[in-house]
Amino acid sequence: MDKAKERPETMSEPQKLLIILDLNGTLFYRAKRNNRAVTSRPYLTQFLNFIFTNCHVMVWSSAQPHSVEAMLNFGFGNRASELVRVWDRTHFKLPKVDYERKVLTIKDLEFVWDAFGRDGSTTTTTTTITTATTTATTSAPRRTKVNPMQFDQTNTVLIDDSTDKIQLQPHNGVTLRDFDEDLARAGTDDELLKVKSYLEKLIYQKNVSAYMRLHPFSSNAPLDSCKYPKPEWRAWEDEGEYREALWGAWQNYHQSTWGSWEDKVKREQSPWRHYQR
Repeated sequence: MDKAKERPETMSEPQKLLIILDLNGTLFYRAKRNNRAVTSRPYLTQFLNFIFTNCHVMVWSSAQPHSVEAMLNFGFGNRASELVRVWDRTHFKLPKVDYERKVLTIKDLEFVWDAFGRDGSTTTTTTTITTATTTATTSAPRRTKVNPMQFDQTNTVLIDDSTDKIQLQPHNGVTLRDFDEDLARAGTDDELLKVKSYLEKLIYQKNVSAYMRLHPFSSNAPLDSCKYPKPEWRAWEDEGEYREALWGAWQNYHQSTWGSWEDKVKREQSPWRHYQR
């Protein structure tokens, strides 16, 4: 957790993050009375295209293996073969009695980081994928080159609809509004567009947990606010430097229509205030 306390640093080139996706309630809605009835969250295709192009993508769901397979077949199509891992309920290390019943499942990213480091440079995963164009279910090993210890707190983002599940590494988690029956019926949800815009910032961060601690994702923020901040904001090194420059500007323009010093801070959308959030 100490790394999350570091000062965020924006890089000139993006890095390939590890994005860990939840499924039900995050990307899909499954009707409780009929689990085979699945609704994709709006803008899913656009979201998946972005993360598969720019990131390493993994699925970790608390659903049982057959349910995970069904959702991947429904919503991912051929993209499922590009996943670096597919984890389901069997990867929570639950006692047998808890595996069969509804209990809180917590996603400990240490399990993920240890698994990539332990497996070395190559991982092999066998997944059964059925598509509309195939007449039979086929399975084949999937090999993806991943360097040992490539993933850690600085480059991993867990996307889920439950704050409880990300509680062990809260500054690596993006919590979405639960995609429930009401949102599925409305068809107006734009959560995945907001997350996409948020990730467009994160891929330029040297340490995502440091940035996410100060700028957590918010479902309540308007979509426009998720856009990348102006480049000049990153020029300010600390609060003292900013206040000194702002005071000089205030002295020069104290007779203007800006109003009080505090109003000026708000109008200029102070980068230091933004940094403290």
